[in-house]
Amino acid sequence: MKKILDFVKRKKIYFIIGVVALAVLSYFIFGRGNGETETFTVATTNISQSVVLSGKVQTSDRADLGFASSGRLGSIFVKNNQVVARGAVLAQLEIGELAADLKIKQANLRAANVDLEAAKEELDRIIKQEDAKVESAYRKLLSSDLELIADSSDYEDAPTISGLYDGTEGQYKVSIDKKNVTLPDFTLKTFGLETTSRIINEESATPLGTKGLYISFSSNDADPYLDTVWYLNIPNKSSSSYLANYNAYNEAKKNRDVSVQSAQSKYQKLLTEGDNGSTTVAQAEVQKIQAEIRKNTIYAPFAGEVTNIAKEVGENASVGERVVSILGENKLEVVLQVSELDVSRLVSGAEVKIKIDALPGEEFVGTLSTINSRDTEIDGVPVYEAFVELKADDRIKTGMSATGSINIANKEGVLAIPNYFVKKVENKNIVLVNTSKGKTTEKEVTLGLVGSDSMVEVISGLSEGDIITSRN
Repeated sequence: MKKILDFVKRKKIYFIIGVVALAVLSYFIFGRGNGETETFTVATTNISQSVVLSGKVQTSDRADLGFASSGRLGSIFVKNNQVVARGAVLAQLEIGELAADLKIKQANLRAANVDLEAAKEELDRIIKQEDAKVESAYRKLLSSDLELIADSSDYEDAPTISGLYDGTEGQYKVSIDKKNVTLPDFTLKTFGLETTSRIINEESATPLGTKGLYISFSSNDADPYLDTVWYLNIPNKSSSSYLANYNAYNEAKKNRDVSVQSAQSKYQKLLTEGDNGSTTVAQAEVQKIQAEIRKNTIYAPFAGEVTNIAKEVGENASVGERVVSILGENKLEVVLQVSELDVSRLVSGAEVKIKIDALPGEEFVGTLSTINSRDTEIDGVPVYEAFVELKADDRIKTGMSATGSINIANKEGVLAIPNYFVKKVENKNIVLVNTSKGKTTEKEVTLGLVGSDSMVEVISGLSEGDIITSRN
């Protein structure tokens, strides 16, 4: 029995030795690993190096808001998740006494302004009234005793001029003729101050020009005036009334200047007294109370959504203590976490390709705006924040996880090989190059930019067309 057991043991040992020997032999016959040899032909290509960072979506408009003064919270005008407009009142301390004082001071200010407003109204009324008097005197000066002067001494009596002239000083040249001698209508033409042409109405006065004057003919008959030319000077300085009208016009101007100056002085006096007296004091008191109310009120600095109300009505709030938070939805940004190794390679303004975890299969393009110069330690490792501006998209919400890919280096048309063909031998970069005799030889290469796709730039040591191999 013992011999049988010894035989079985010896047989088992021989079997194990045979399996190991077979494995070793297979290793040397068929090669290490999978036994395959990979080759690569050296060629020029483009290499780009990028860094992929993780982060979250947030809004660039965000604020934790508190009061500029302390006190008891009187009112909260919003609810969580409520959308508010810019400038909306969000919360307010108890301001009962301030509101009452404001009403009193505003009443005082209105009373102080009564005399000033009345003086201003009186000044405006006098200016309007006196200007109308001057204008009336001037129109009378220009319109009184106007007479047509004949171009020839052979003419009949001059036609009559009437109306109130509303134009500038000067001279009209007036002619009367017919377009066709066979037609009954006479044509009145004016030149000089204005150029007009119209058919004469022989039964009543005919407008002379467009400035308010009319011309009439004796016996309502224009026949004797056919082919005549006349001149009309405005004003008629040769008339007996001219001097009196001229003096009346100058007197009206003097009276206007005196009346307006008197009203202006009264208004200016009240205005000056107000600047140095009760009006200014009342105005300053109103502004002071309004400023106090603003310090006791929280306003929305931008349009957005209320996200966190930290206080309840009746609670005390200290200066600057957060009472309500607000997030804007118009400006989105992705905050990426950058290691200290990569932060120095990022440049503001660079294009960033963003992928949102909640929106698989889509890629968004943003712009790297700023990089926080202060680090934040995460698990004892310094990390920097990079802020990427992102166009608004209704599908993207704050808090979503995101990754950003930033291209930090590019080289075009350079020799490159996969970096796993390179072996480090005593701080040298070595590759195996196939020779024309079907063998391989080691060559040292100088490497440059390492791409994100495992390609590495070869600065020297290889030529385009060389075939390299991964092993002997």
